[in-house]
Amino acid sequence: MKISGVTIGISPLHILVAVFCLSLFTITGVGMGDYIIIGWGVLFAIVLIAIPAYNSYSVAKSYEKLLPEYEAQSKYYRIAGIHDAMLGKPVRIRGEVETIKGKLICRPSFTVNDGSCSIIAQHGAPIDLDIKEGDTVEIVGMVTKRFTFFGKMMIHLIGIKKTDKVENSEDSDKKRRREKKRSRDGNRDNTGNTEETAAETDEKTPKDTSDDKSDNTSSDNTSDDKSDNTSDNKSDDKSDNKPDNKS
Repeated sequence: MKISGVTIGISPLHILVAVFCLSLFTITGVGMGDYIIIGWGVLFAIVLIAIPAYNSYSVAKSYEKLLPEYEAQSKYYRIAGIHDAMLGKPVRIRGEVETIKGKLICRPSFTVNDGSCSIIAQHGAPIDLDIKEGDTVEIVGMVTKRFTFFGKMMIHLIGIKKTDKVENSEDSDKKRRREKKRSRDGNRDNTGNTEETAAETDEKTPKDTSDDKSDNTSSDNTSDDKSDNTSDNKSDDKSDNKPDNKS
């Protein structure tokens, strides 16, 4: 059953309790000849079904909101590497489903094995996936203990999906390292390009200045040559004019 796109489930046990209470109210009402009691029995049965349905809806809705955050923060781990120090941390595992329990009460739990060890991953609401024993799945969740403060380590399942094969956590670690190395190399290349551009700019600036200086120097030299030639011409003219005056 879905409400607003959220899968909810009502346990058959809840339905049996509601039917049992309704039958008691019905027998009492018929025996006493007071049919109002039957009406109260119907209302009580509806409440007994509505409460677990609302609880299932609220839990499934909270999982939908938490899933993107857990997918962003979780890292791949081998099941054998999960320990007490990781309690409360988001993790991601891949493995083969060995057993499935709890579907009848709408709280499925999966025993998953990745080749190193097995662990139980339990969900607090029905799952809209047809997962069977032997399927390979990827699970995102939080590390916890079975009874909160004691018991075996388990995963509070937030999201689950089917995958084609189990990826070794060592391989996933290598992939992460390669991605980090690529990102670092990319940053270094960008930094190197920036430094080269700055160096080229610095080299061009003095050259331009020296070129300007050389241009100014050449222009000054040209003007000096012109002034020298002019003065020489004037002096020559004066020397030529002096003998003419004496004569």
